[in-house]
Amino acid sequence: MNTLQIVERVYAELSERIVQGAIPISLRPPALVGTVQDDPFDSWVGEAIKRTLPDIEVFHAGKLTTPDIVLRHRPSNSILGLEVKKLIQQANGKDPRGLTIDYNSCLPCGKALVKVGRDTVEAPCFYLFALLSNDSSSIVTSILMDGDFLNYDFDLHKDAKYANQSEYDHGPYGEGSVRHRRMYTYPNPLNYKLNFFHLRHILVIKQHDVAALAARDVPCTDLIVRDDKYQNSFHYIVIDNSTRRALPLDHLPVRQDIFQACKSRRPRERTASMPQLPE
Repeated sequence: MNTLQIVERVYAELSERIVQGAIPISLRPPALVGTVQDDPFDSWVGEAIKRTLPDIEVFHAGKLTTPDIVLRHRPSNSILGLEVKKLIQQANGKDPRGLTIDYNSCLPCGKALVKVGRDTVEAPCFYLFALLSNDSSSIVTSILMDGDFLNYDFDLHKDAKYANQSEYDHGPYGEGSVRHRRMYTYPNPLNYKLNFFHLRHILVIKQHDVAALAARDVPCTDLIVRDDKYQNSFHYIVIDNSTRRALPLDHLPVRQDIFQACKSRRPRERTASMPQLPE
């Protein structure tokens, strides 16, 4: 089994759980959550894969480590990284972030470094974006996406992993330290304004990977063209197992420049905040 087939099976498992347009979930209550990084949704994803795909090993990477989950099909030795990004729906149905979402200290990528014993390997990495209902009882949007859709520059990803550092001997007494930890914001596929993503349960893969899927009749619904800064064009296909209106690849609606609003952002001058008292 190759990594794309692992992705296909994970997506099929999520699709089979859909009930009236949402995926019911049951998360640990807050009282049983350990640290801030102990995310019960990550745990739910891992347990769901373990229960339904017993031939796939599930490893949780631990706090502040990318990707969140590593999947391995031991018979074929295929390894797949799975980064989990979740948001909780607002009462009005919108997502809470809009244009971008935080990627903490390491930017997204379609490949990740994984330790296997003493060896370091490069593994394909997919992202599971999930918008939970306002009461966190179900997933109302799920997007299983090839990480290259967001960033295909693996060297940039690796540079980011090692860019964080601490500075000591800080302050007049030399007793302080400064932690230089970068925060990256990249596009948010859960943005409610992206109506071809919002409130759907979909798989997003490269167009040339469609032929490698095990399923013969793949329900393709959209073609997304990603043009980079260097005049390169990359084509991605949206697959939706819940639809009955699949079209041939050459008849799909074409979506282009879907994150244009992110590109339009400009730096803003930052000023120091301080208390202000009346005269």
